[in-house]
Amino acid sequence: MKKFFTIAWAWIRSWFQRKPVRFKTEHVEELPDQLKPATIYIAGEGEYLWFVAMICPCGCGETLHMNLQADTRPRWSVAFNANDTVSLSPSVWRKIGCHSHFFFRESEVVWCHEHGYHSSMRE
Repeated sequence: MKKFFTIAWAWIRSWFQRKPVRFKTEHVEELPDQLKPATIYIAGEGEYLWFVAMICPCGCGETLHMNLQADTRPRWSVAFNANDTVSLSPSVWRKIGCHSHFFFRESEVVWCHEHGYHSSMRE
């Protein structure tokens, strides 16, 4: 029950945050024991990328893993943009827990809503 209220409070709190957050990108071979907030971790060796990880941007504190390997489903792709930012495709949609649904474009979260999507944080 306590976990439910923690997740619910993080979700409600995220609706009032308006300042866009630009995520830092870290290339790693292994994830650190503790992930930093507002950081996207790209795991792999050289040109071989395995997955992307981050702390859920809603504030619930869960670690999200997005697979980048072509032979496994579901699968995301990562784009390295000319302005030193990163984008993921398709969107990230948690089916359990906080149920966050967002795009990650140019190192920023673009939240999805029932009636379209809004840039950066929930409005």
